[in-house]
Amino acid sequence: MTGTLTATLDPSASDEPGVTLRIANDGGEAVEILDPDVGRPPPEMGWPWSVAAYRVAVLLSFGYLALVVTDGAGDPVEPEPVQPWATPVLRPPVVLGPGDVVAVPLPLVPFFPLAAGATYRVAVDYGVAPATVHAEGAVIPPA
Repeated sequence: MTGTLTATLDPSASDEPGVTLRIANDGGEAVEILDPDVGRPPPEMGWPWSVAAYRVAVLLSFGYLALVVTDGAGDPVEPEPVQPWATPVLRPPVVLGPGDVVAVPLPLVPFFPLAAGATYRVAVDYGVAPATVHAEGAVIPPA
């Protein structure tokens, strides 16, 4: 399946500082993309953050997601060493029909030390070839 994918970043609607990656199929044919639901942390893991943060950690560790955060001066923010120590549960691809959109929540904490009220640029690469997307945006962590 082929199509035209576009991606945007919106500020997170949750209390967690982050962004929401919105992937849209702007083409006339269906396209398959990587399902962002790669599982939940097992209780015995004692995962201290949200399910969304767990999914981001798994996607990052297997190269399905890349996040780059830069500060107001354009310098990269060094990522925190967060590891899920888990294998992703890969579900069948999500099929986006023409005009369909999928939203992928991307909390930035605990992955980056962000100061409240500062402005950061975020760059995201998501997916598996040939269905990959890139998006950039800004985030201001709440005080």
